[in-house]
Amino acid sequence: MKKLTLFCSVAILVILTKPAAAQTEVTFYTTMGNFVTQMYDSMQPITSGNFKTLVAAKFYDGVIFHRVVAGFVIQGGDPTGVGNGGPGYAIPDEFDANAHNVQKALAMANSGPNTGGSQFYINMVNNLFLDPNYPVFGIVISNFSVVQAIENVAVNGQDRPLVNVVMDSVRITYNPAGIATERQNNLELSIGIFPNPANNESVISIYTTTHKTVNVALYNQQGMSIYNQQKQLSNTVNDILLNEMSKGNLATGVYYIVVTDDKSLRKQKFVVAK
Repeated sequence: MKKLTLFCSVAILVILTKPAAAQTEVTFYTTMGNFVTQMYDSMQPITSGNFKTLVAAKFYDGVIFHRVVAGFVIQGGDPTGVGNGGPGYAIPDEFDANAHNVQKALAMANSGPNTGGSQFYINMVNNLFLDPNYPVFGIVISNFSVVQAIENVAVNGQDRPLVNVVMDSVRITYNPAGIATERQNNLELSIGIFPNPANNESVISIYTTTHKTVNVALYNQQGMSIYNQQKQLSNTVNDILLNEMSKGNLATGVYYIVVTDDKSLRKQKFVVAK
């Protein structure tokens, strides 16, 4: 579903989505507040697994909710922010008799059978008429009021918010399999970019707790190196103008800043949308 079709008259039966114990929890840190979702790891291993892989790769950092329809859904996950983008691959549809498009449910957007990738939506009401065309793979379990606040932002005629609602970051904050979460990561070296989606005025901020020499590189989504230099960092926030690295020549697309020292590597994704 690159664009969901809202039918005017639909008979909706209230079906509760079956809860599952000890499932992965993912926290969305947005410009309008934070909310927590629980993945359907056991019911939807392909779909939830794909989502968790993208989250672990920080794919959603800086991505906007590009479509908001009050009383229906909020939709995001397109790195280009226009509604037609994705991760560059598709996953097969996966359905379970206990997973439904009920209020608060998280589901995979697509443009037809087996075309899901990174775009997702959150149901603001019971939308059971969307079953079984859009795989449901999670549900909001905390701070649904934040999702409702996003639902009520002002939008234009194409259902795009007039002021971007940004996922600053999306992180796995509980993992029953014991895989390290963001809370456990070593934050001695970290990267940020603002604003993101990026423009020539965007600033790359590299934070370190010690004076050190690092290598800073800029790559496009195809892995082509655009910038690669050593930098001397002080034990604070070190800012680099994106324009200094790119010479203002970045086309629309997804890019990665990679910072490495002798002990670690940090990668930050950002988007240029012109």
